[in-house]
Amino acid sequence: MSKISIHIIVSLIVILYEFEKGNVATELLLLLILLGFSYSLLINIIPNRKVKLGLFVFGVLILLAFPQYIFLLPLLVPGAFLNVNKFSFLIFIPFLSNFQALYLMLAGLLLLWDTLLARKDDEVVTLREEKYNLIEDVNRLSKSIDLMRMEKERDETLTLMDERNRISREIHDTAGHTLSAAILNLKALSMTTKETETKENILELKETLETGLQDIRRVMYDLRDSSFDLENKIMELLETVENSNLTYIVDSNLSYGIKYDIFAIVREALTNYIKHSDGRNFKVYLVESDRFLVLKINDDGKIPDKEIKEGLGLYSIRKKCEERDWKFNITTDRGFGIHILMERENENITGR
Repeated sequence: MSKISIHIIVSLIVILYEFEKGNVATELLLLLILLGFSYSLLINIIPNRKVKLGLFVFGVLILLAFPQYIFLLPLLVPGAFLNVNKFSFLIFIPFLSNFQALYLMLAGLLLLWDTLLARKDDEVVTLREEKYNLIEDVNRLSKSIDLMRMEKERDETLTLMDERNRISREIHDTAGHTLSAAILNLKALSMTTKETETKENILELKETLETGLQDIRRVMYDLRDSSFDLENKIMELLETVENSNLTYIVDSNLSYGIKYDIFAIVREALTNYIKHSDGRNFKVYLVESDRFLVLKINDDGKIPDKEIKEGLGLYSIRKKCEERDWKFNITTDRGFGIHILMERENENITGR
């Protein structure tokens, strides 16, 4: 049962009892009950305990000054025990000598009811706090598990990349050099051999070794391409600065050279941002469409009124774009930005 319901019930009991006695005019009785009801609700609504206590004591003092309206006392009881103090019922002692049995019993029952409500409210608050604490613990545990899983996957990926790079280097340093030397020796031998049949055999062996060397190089390129995760590489760069963000939507299998050049451009732009920009946000946007691959790099730093000088970093970026036949632009409308447009049909997108 809510406190408002208790107030209404108490008010009805007082109205019926006093109306039957006829000691107070009906209009005045209803007005007094309405005032007492509103005053008691005010005590319950105000959150400050000191203000509650002051209002409660003030109401009791008013009734002491006008004992003919003592029947309004039960209206002050609901919420007094819970909202003011557990000893607030002691304030009713002065009324015991001049208080009718019905009102005294009603006040006692209301105090008992209010005590039970107080305990119930305390239990609800405790359970609610425990619930919120459990939810926070579960959320923290879930985030920790996700973070551990991501770190594990990242470590496994990096380990695999390192292993592939090691294998690629070993193939290049051993088998690649050996076959290249053998091909050169066979070529020299074919030039010094005069017998036609022997020379043909040497040239045939040379072609076989050249085919094998091409196959080895293709495997090396494949290992190197798959070991260079462009998205992760850019993310590692951005982790070095605060308020950085990467939008990466690329499904095509870009060649190693393309990925490395894009990575180098982002690295140069980030270096320029750290050295020269007063901005607080750095964003990288790499997205492919049906016809283009778009790279946008922006920061929110202030742009000086004078013309931007092209230093070594911007020069390096521009040269890479010219070599790849990529369209390169600098924007200054909202901070400093680099905009690079790469056509997908360009052989420098898929070529090695």
